[in-house]
Amino acid sequence: MLAKSGRWIFRYRYLVVATWVLCLLAMLPVATRVQDKLLPGGFSSEEYLSYKAQKLITERFDLSPISLLFIIHHQSAAPYSPEFDHQARRLIGQIESHPNVASVRSYLTEPGWLSEDGDMALIEAGLDLEIEDSLVVLDDISGRIDQVDLNVVMTGAPPLYRDIIFASGEDFRRGELVAFPLAVIALLLVFGTVAAAVMPAAVGGVAVAVGLGIVYYVADFRDMSVLSFNIITLLGIGMGIDYSLFYVNRFKEELANGLSVADAIAKTHERAGTAILFSGVTSVIGLASLLLFDLTVLDSIGIGAIIVIAIALLSAQTLMPAVLSIVGHRINWFPVLGSRRWSDGMWLRMADGVMRHPLLFLIPTVVLLVALAVPFKDIRPGTVDATILPKRYESRQGYDLLLEQFGWDISTELTVAYTFEGDPFSEDNLTALYAFGQALENIPTVERVSSIVNLRPTLGVSEYRELYTHPEAIYDAATLRLVNDSVRQGVALFYVSSDVHPFTAEAQALVGEIRAFGSLDHSNVHIDGGAAHANDLIKSLYGRFPIVAALVIMLTFVSLMILFRSIVIPLKAVALNVLSILASFGALVWIFQQGNLSGVLNFEPLGVIDATTPIVLFAILFGLSMDYEIFLLSRIREAYNDTGSNRDSVKLGLQRSGTIITGAGLILIVVGASFVLAEVVSVKMVGFGLALAVFIDVTIVRILIAPALMRLFGRWNWWLPHWIDRRLPRLTAE
Repeated sequence: MLAKSGRWIFRYRYLVVATWVLCLLAMLPVATRVQDKLLPGGFSSEEYLSYKAQKLITERFDLSPISLLFIIHHQSAAPYSPEFDHQARRLIGQIESHPNVASVRSYLTEPGWLSEDGDMALIEAGLDLEIEDSLVVLDDISGRIDQVDLNVVMTGAPPLYRDIIFASGEDFRRGELVAFPLAVIALLLVFGTVAAAVMPAAVGGVAVAVGLGIVYYVADFRDMSVLSFNIITLLGIGMGIDYSLFYVNRFKEELANGLSVADAIAKTHERAGTAILFSGVTSVIGLASLLLFDLTVLDSIGIGAIIVIAIALLSAQTLMPAVLSIVGHRINWFPVLGSRRWSDGMWLRMADGVMRHPLLFLIPTVVLLVALAVPFKDIRPGTVDATILPKRYESRQGYDLLLEQFGWDISTELTVAYTFEGDPFSEDNLTALYAFGQALENIPTVERVSSIVNLRPTLGVSEYRELYTHPEAIYDAATLRLVNDSVRQGVALFYVSSDVHPFTAEAQALVGEIRAFGSLDHSNVHIDGGAAHANDLIKSLYGRFPIVAALVIMLTFVSLMILFRSIVIPLKAVALNVLSILASFGALVWIFQQGNLSGVLNFEPLGVIDATTPIVLFAILFGLSMDYEIFLLSRIREAYNDTGSNRDSVKLGLQRSGTIITGAGLILIVVGASFVLAEVVSVKMVGFGLALAVFIDVTIVRILIAPALMRLFGRWNWWLPHWIDRRLPRLTAE
């Protein structure tokens, strides 16, 4: 069937190329603007208890869901001086006049909102917008800031997301400028001719442009996170070039064997086309797993990556053979590195060494991978803050000033809403609130609790009943503020402070302990705050991840079993995949969480691993590693069918595929490494993880461990019980 489609493409090659050119012309204008359609955030879900708590608190207490912080400074005047106050009040008036500003607080009314050196002050503006809609007002508000004689640094969630979007765009352009030229150089090393090197890069580039154009229109119908953009592009570039690379390599082989261009296209389509198709399927299986998580950022990566990989697969199966049908023997034009770049004899000697001493190669390499994986046991998943940006961005500068000059610390601050029926000052409700407040204070990790029933430790429930019998008679300013700001009919707020880091296991345990004080379904205790969100995110992701991973492994196992008619080979493949992925995860923990090599890679240690990163990398790497496994095993299987010898087939398979697998891996290593130059640390982390995992896979796993295991298993490699064989569909591998 694939051979027939290859001949059809050869016959209508100009029509196929024209169709792709029209698609490119249609999609290129919008592909360059895809970031305009992508939204910030994407790390929360309406199902999270913390999200529901935030909604409850903002609605019942008429609070703004997000806010902007302005750090103001005058060149010559100090806060509270007439000149400073005049400009500050003018700025406050400008901010208050904006239609989307719901409230403004400042150092003029809030004690302690001055910097430690006394030169700077704070203004906070609450917006009546969600984070996804807030970016549109930032430019207008920034224009109002320019009208006052003050130095103003704006920070908070909206400016942070705006800077992340801008930095992501810069990272993308920087990555493109580095990735494509280096990818072409890598292709020159593989093929040795300019014509053969340029075509996979060109076809891969077309696939990325068309794929991003489709993502642009998909974003009209569903929310897509801007944080998915660089990962989608990285995968599109890498896989688009890789699939075309495998096709060109097989086509050159068939021409060298004396086939005509038409016959070479047909045979390449039949052999390499099958392997490319299954490689794409395994990649899609892994990436589709991201759709099983109820999180916009993961959905976005999954949908976008599936689109660009599907287009890359389609371009490799249609555009590439059509172009090769036109180019024909001119594929070998403009040689630059001689006829052989990497000697087949080198791969033959390496394979022969592994065949003669399999345990000598197997044991040290497995020990090395296990050693690399060890730091993974100390992983601390969490959510990231402004430190993922370099210090040249305004939102990051503001974040640093809050920590250094205003005494803000990285601690756990929770707002706990306790709900009930009726009047908060009734005897029963006040007694329940007092008991809840005392329970919070008795938690060992809690430093302070602020509420209407946690004013002073000397007051008991009877004193609070007496105090609130006539709340209108309260004259103490702090108590009056608590009554006004933290109590409504049926709900009261408790502000809980702890000195534990919000992303640690202790903070997660604190959230769980507070929720345990409520009803069985947590319907009367609602917790908002960074630690609560991190708790919900981690529980949601990693509670589901084992099931999702098992499903991906099972589907991949079945796919490989159908393709290679074996049980042992799929088992070996998934085991090696898991081992190589764990090794790369361990390296990420050692580097990005613990801070090793932070100076070399130019980032500040996060102290945590972004909770979504291991899941995203698993989805990418599991399918990607299977690509190389399929291309290696397809050549081994072909040699085994010819020779009937396990040992000779492994040697011949490695000899025939070693150069092309190494070259394909080099492409993705180059693309991943180009994103290590990214300024957004989470993008840098994914790029590094991808490059490292592919390096491990194409060097240690595919060249040493996999052949050694196949040598040890012998004929058992191809064992499949007859009762299973009869029930599986039959497909032809390369």
